[in-house]
Amino acid sequence: MMMSRFRQSQHGRGLLLVARPLLGLLFVSAAPLLKAQNIQLHYDLGRALYPTVQRERPMMTATVEQQSLDRFGDTFYFVDMSWRDQGAVNANWKFMRNLRFWRAPFALHLRYDGGLRFRDYAPSTERTKPAFSLNDAFMLGGSYTYLSPTRRTMLQLIPLYKYIKGAEQPHNFELCGVWRFASASELFTATGFFSWWRQELKAPGWGSTTFKFMSQPQLWCNLNRIKGVAPDFNLSVGTELRVSKNVDAPQWIVAPTLGLKWSFGR
Repeated sequence: MMMSRFRQSQHGRGLLLVARPLLGLLFVSAAPLLKAQNIQLHYDLGRALYPTVQRERPMMTATVEQQSLDRFGDTFYFVDMSWRDQGAVNANWKFMRNLRFWRAPFALHLRYDGGLRFRDYAPSTERTKPAFSLNDAFMLGGSYTYLSPTRRTMLQLIPLYKYIKGAEQPHNFELCGVWRFASASELFTATGFFSWWRQELKAPGWGSTTFKFMSQPQLWCNLNRIKGVAPDFNLSVGTELRVSKNVDAPQWIVAPTLGLKWSFGR
């Protein structure tokens, strides 16, 4: 759901379900902290906490994330898929690349967002309505990364120019922040992001909105760090907190999830 992935909505884009903690944005020297690939499954409590404005929100979301490092930077992508009773009802994806031809905490950042969603979710006994594509978004900017001497703490700031294809005002900007912290034993890891961006929107019941905010901090307990558990048992249990404004609803939404994550390799 990282980096939960950033989640996107019918009315806007988040930085991603990236939870989607955006591990792919980490500075290359942080490689020892990273899991190259993981799969997450989240049970979302948003519909139970906000039965009116989140009544159509799927309760189950799966995320696949992968990161690769090379001498010119790093590449990261994730795909989110959400389900209701009748099956998958939306999919979001994000692809990003940090280019770095020098030894410094600065990098050139390129990103693409996309996705699709059913217009309405019909009960399982009825026929669902056609899906529509979320507007493609292309971003260009830079990133600055701080990595602590112990490599257990990472902070990153990413200012971006954002072009939203098909929008009435396609030229926009986005400011992102990403973080990661690991305890000394790596039993607990905390990851997350915030994203604040400009996107003009006029929607029924919303009025006119200009700015959107999304943050998705995650907390994981890594079971293979517990004494007696096999080191290759890469299962983590934890939670993600989805905080948004003018994304899923015109009000502030704070909704937790119950999550499982399996990591592949290092």
